[in-house]
Amino acid sequence: MFQGNGLDVSIIIVNWNTRDLLRRCLQAIAGGIGGVRAQILVVDNGSSDGSAVLVAEEFSWVELLRNSENVGFARANNQAYQRVQGRYVLLLNPDTEVRPGSIEHMVQFLDADPQRAGVTAVLRNLDGTVQRYHKRLPRWRYVLFSETILRNLFPGNRWLRAFYMHDEPFESMTEVEQPPAACLMLRRSILMPLLFDEQFPIFYNDVDLCRWLFDHGHRLFLLPGAEVMHHGGAGGVCELPDQGIIDSLIGLVRYYRKHEGRLCAGILWLILTVNSMLVLGGGLGKVVLGRRSPKWWGNELAKRVRLAIGQEAFHYPKDMNPDLMSCAVTCRH
Repeated sequence: MFQGNGLDVSIIIVNWNTRDLLRRCLQAIAGGIGGVRAQILVVDNGSSDGSAVLVAEEFSWVELLRNSENVGFARANNQAYQRVQGRYVLLLNPDTEVRPGSIEHMVQFLDADPQRAGVTAVLRNLDGTVQRYHKRLPRWRYVLFSETILRNLFPGNRWLRAFYMHDEPFESMTEVEQPPAACLMLRRSILMPLLFDEQFPIFYNDVDLCRWLFDHGHRLFLLPGAEVMHHGGAGGVCELPDQGIIDSLIGLVRYYRKHEGRLCAGILWLILTVNSMLVLGGGLGKVVLGRRSPKWWGNELAKRVRLAIGQEAFHYPKDMNPDLMSCAVTCRH
């Protein structure tokens, strides 16, 4: 439908059990892509809700890749990336709806300056308010005040506000260190052979990519003229929200091990583990007071143990070729 010679952008959408939202996402692309020549790739990660059938029957202009199992966000994006033909690559979540003209505006923004590595859009809630998913890269001061009990003890502290860029109005072009992969357009010519390091299957793969870009002098920007309505993690991660929190923290420790070294990662792991035990102790007090059930505390204990030993809830399918993962890890260095 949109394809032709000299494609402007390849749009990659990884889907897992978000059938209805995926339909709205693709409809929004069809209605609002403007004059952009695009390739749209949807990777379905073994959905059980008929998502793949929907794409095949209603959106014949989409290139559909079907996985029999959920292979994770990182690997699914890497699969699609091997097929991209556009000058730019747009990572887009299936729970988004791009506003008319936004993709074209992003392409024009990157075309205007070859030094611009990537661009993201303003993400809005259903009521029109701005989502604060655009962040700075993880640094000690941000991590301590966002991922430990310090967040509760000092709500609204300046480090937390700085991390989430709360004081940025996003009314003009703004440099962003860590835009979310919910909507991120990148210049294909600067990217590595694989988009994501697959040691981060669900969480921190986009943060790792942004760190790689940052370390190599590439800058990313938020463009206020581009807007996307974002349903905020519907499906996907939200299938297991409690487990996702622990997987995210495990990903954070891996991120520190890769970019800051084993010593820093070990210190962070110790801080997060001690913090986890403090939270668990507070939960035990709630059980004693009758405000929580013993079963709830048992579930919390199991989660905290997973964090301590670094055991994710997500696991790659057993029959998958490990060579691809090894390649993804080494290609980043």
